[in-house]
Amino acid sequence: MQLELTFRHIDKSPSLEELIREQATKIQRFNDHINSCAVVVERDHASQGTGGEYRVRVDLHVAGKQEIVSEERAAKNLLPTAVRDVFQRAGRQLKKLASEQRSEVKAHPAQDTSGVITKLFNDYGFITTIDGREIYFHERSILSAPFAELKIGMGVAYTEEAGEKGPQASTVRIVDARGGNRGREEIPTLS
Repeated sequence: MQLELTFRHIDKSPSLEELIREQATKIQRFNDHINSCAVVVERDHASQGTGGEYRVRVDLHVAGKQEIVSEERAAKNLLPTAVRDVFQRAGRQLKKLASEQRSEVKAHPAQDTSGVITKLFNDYGFITTIDGREIYFHERSILSAPFAELKIGMGVAYTEEAGEKGPQASTVRIVDARGGNRGREEIPTLS
């Protein structure tokens, strides 16, 4: 991670600079995709007389064009505390971003599997659903792959409808292409 440190209208402090570098190093544990960290410590003329005469701002640029900004105002004697606070707030935002990114991964279509192909014949097959039911499908109902490429064990999402001899899938989409043999053997049902 690239660190950019700027002091404006304030003398550069070696101890404050060291603290910022330590905090910037620590924050990387929350997200290893931080591209850059810009920290500005400045005297804030707009807040003079309010006790928050100094401002510490952290701008983090995370891969995927995400930006996290954290800011804290403090009196000069409380700048070290403000630095720790601003990085803690940025750390919480990074944790939230990481959680959201994990949620997006969890919502990936491959995890929308609602059944597994358990039987294959010349031009039709059967899906065993998550709740253990068996659903018929015809080769014309396959949307995402040629019927000849299907394998027992592939995870699928499907649209169910009532057929002449029971439930059938009107559309079948492969969402997990891992599978075993092309043969006619059965695999255990999902539980």
